[in-house]
Amino acid sequence: MTVSSDRNQVITIGQLAKQAGVRTSALRYYEEQGLLTPAGRNESGYRLYAPEAAQTLRFIQRAQRLGFSLTDIHALLQGWHKGDLSNQSLTETAEQRYMALERQVTELLVQQHELALFLTDLSEGKRGQASSDVFDQLLERVCANPRNEHASSMLHWLGERTGCMLTSDQAMAILENLRGQHFHVWQEEEGYKILVVSQEPSVGEALNTLSSLEAGCDVHPHQNPVLDHNEEGYLLEARGEEAFIFARIFLALEHFSS
Repeated sequence: MTVSSDRNQVITIGQLAKQAGVRTSALRYYEEQGLLTPAGRNESGYRLYAPEAAQTLRFIQRAQRLGFSLTDIHALLQGWHKGDLSNQSLTETAEQRYMALERQVTELLVQQHELALFLTDLSEGKRGQASSDVFDQLLERVCANPRNEHASSMLHWLGERTGCMLTSDQAMAILENLRGQHFHVWQEEEGYKILVVSQEPSVGEALNTLSSLEAGCDVHPHQNPVLDHNEEGYLLEARGEEAFIFARIFLALEHFSS
C-alpha cells in the first residue's frame, strides 16, 4: 500500500530508527517477525510508519531488555494492543520470566550471604593478631542486614569506597527532590540508562545539576553522563565502570529517609 495523504501523520523508517537509536535493519527484522508493521510506503517505496509505531518499538525494546523472546513479545504485543491481559498463556509467559529473574536474584543473594560468612570466618581466624579497622568496617557493612538499614547508608559507603560525587551530601539533597518520581532503569552496553517519566522543568533542573556534579568526578573521567529530554521524559545515560552507582541510587530512591 502506498501512502499518498496525511504525510504529517507518518514518519519514515529512518526517522523512526533515529528516535529509537537503532538501525533501520532492526526495524525491517521486527517487521519480518510480525512485531512492527509499516503503515505503508511512499512513492519511492520507502517504509512509512504511523506515530504509534514509536510506542510499539519502545515496548519491544523494553521487553527485549527484560529477556523476553521474540515469540513471547509477539504474544505480549497482541494482548497490549487489544487491551486484554486475561489470556492465560500471556500470564504464564510473564510469570515464567519473573521466575527466571527471581532465580538469578537468588543466586546473587546466596553469594552475598556466603561472602558475609566467609569474611566472618576470616575475622574469627585472626585471633591474637592485630585488628584491622578497615577490614572490620568492611565486615560490618557486608554482614549488615540491608532490610534493617537505610539504603542511603549503603550509598554513602559506596561514595566513600569509590570517591564518587554521586553519593555526596549535595547529590543526596538533589535526589531527595526526585523522590516519588516514576522512573525506569536498564543496563545497556557499558552503562545504564535512567528514564524519569516527567515533563516538569524542576525534574530536568535536578538531573542537570546531578549530571554537572558527576561531570567533575575523578572516579570515572571522560565518562560524563548525558541528559536528554524527549516525549517520554528525561533520559539520563551513564557509562563507565562505576556507572552502576547511578542505577543503584535511583533504585534506592524510594527507600531514602526523609
